[in-house]
Amino acid sequence: MNYLLDNNVIIDILSKARSEIYIDSIKVFKHLKEKNFNLFISSSSLDNIEFTLFKEIKKRFNYSNKDTLSFTHIAIKKFLEQVEIAKTPSYIEIDYDDIEDSQIIASAKALDAKVITRDEGMLKKYPNQTLHPSTFTLSPHSIDFANLKKQHFLYYQEIEKEIDNVLNKTNFIMGEPVKTLEKNLEKFTGAKHAITCSSGTDALLLAMMALDIKPDDEIITTPFTFIATAETIALLGAKPVFVDIDERTYNIDATKIEEKITDKTKAIMPVSLYGQPPNLDAIQAIADKYKLKVIIDGAQSFGSTYKGKTDSNLGDISTTSFFPAKPLGCYGDGGAVFTNDDELAQKMKSLRVHGQSKRYHHKYIGMGGRMDTIQCAIVNVKLKYYPQDLALRQEVASKYIKALGSKVLTLPYIAKETTSAFAQYSIRVKNRDKLQAKLKDAKIPTAVHYPRPLHLQECLGYLGYKEGDFLISEIVSKEIMSIPMNPYVSDEEIKYISKHL
Repeated sequence: MNYLLDNNVIIDILSKARSEIYIDSIKVFKHLKEKNFNLFISSSSLDNIEFTLFKEIKKRFNYSNKDTLSFTHIAIKKFLEQVEIAKTPSYIEIDYDDIEDSQIIASAKALDAKVITRDEGMLKKYPNQTLHPSTFTLSPHSIDFANLKKQHFLYYQEIEKEIDNVLNKTNFIMGEPVKTLEKNLEKFTGAKHAITCSSGTDALLLAMMALDIKPDDEIITTPFTFIATAETIALLGAKPVFVDIDERTYNIDATKIEEKITDKTKAIMPVSLYGQPPNLDAIQAIADKYKLKVIIDGAQSFGSTYKGKTDSNLGDISTTSFFPAKPLGCYGDGGAVFTNDDELAQKMKSLRVHGQSKRYHHKYIGMGGRMDTIQCAIVNVKLKYYPQDLALRQEVASKYIKALGSKVLTLPYIAKETTSAFAQYSIRVKNRDKLQAKLKDAKIPTAVHYPRPLHLQECLGYLGYKEGDFLISEIVSKEIMSIPMNPYVSDEEIKYISKHL
């Protein structure tokens, strides 16, 4: 929940004389800071705060105007280190009876925030938007699965600035932030070429199109993943050939790949499931032996490593997704492809703009697969903080291991040569449906990634697979359950989740 402080409460906090009278304002402020809630003041409040605090100090002390103003500014500056400034949006609904209140309420609505105020008029006029300090109670805390709101408000001022730059320049397609992001992604991953695109799904399509995958070609992949992995193969008329998974990592079992290779096999497409790369040395050795290409579906694993290299810098082409709930997410759809091959990079750049070699000259049958400028601008900001977010995810995972290690659960296994981006924290339980229902009652969200393997999906029924063909995938799909994972899962929440599990 976000909270915005009205002017009267701000002055209660800043004025020693008033803080002794309005104790509830101080209690609420301290409580919200201790609990790490997002705390704001409206940009429209700044002038009023300066004016009111100046009067309070002048009344209390016999300072010169110059010294009073100096003390006022010192107090405000110190206070602003503890809160964020919320904009007054341009779409404000002005109440001419009280313009100041309408500005503050507009700022709060833009943030989906409650206003903490002692103003009786505001409390009466906006009962759903306001709270009085004396009646403030924190509602029972629901744990957020991905906590996108927390992350947004950590970086929102920088993000807002970058979005405004794009809007003001109106360079919505292939603007400068696209090139900037691609350079930053290359630097982060170590890959020679990073090419942004419209989604993680389209990243897979671009990769296969660049490798000239044709109808009736076969691509070996895993049945335990999101549908996009096999769906994109099928969309090109090629055949997904499934190989069962390793029971510990849930990634494709490299020891079972070779037996599925035929003269139609053109590529292997492993998935870095839940954020952890598979055994890429073994997969690459098989690919080299049979002259096959390797496309890494890294939609969930951006920033993970295999033997010290990111999985974006391995295989012939690696892909990722910037879907909002991914470890590095944008505010819509977005993705990227990575390669160290100059020719493949140039071809994918062309394919994402309808196969153009130059404007209105089309060398290939391509697609409209660009990532728009606003999304690139957003990811550019978030990428700066991503190493920190990634470390926090791994810290949360370590705390889960410590808290849940004694429970009758199968916890994630991370191979010694890998690090995981922990897109999910997925455990295995025998009584999943019953447990999910009980956790829901305790306001603990869960998810299942994935309840039905791809070989049993109706849309892929034409492949002729049946139940029992990939036993490990089928067993895991009945037991797997993801619990809240994001950089901001608190120690208190981990303890609460552990207790209920």
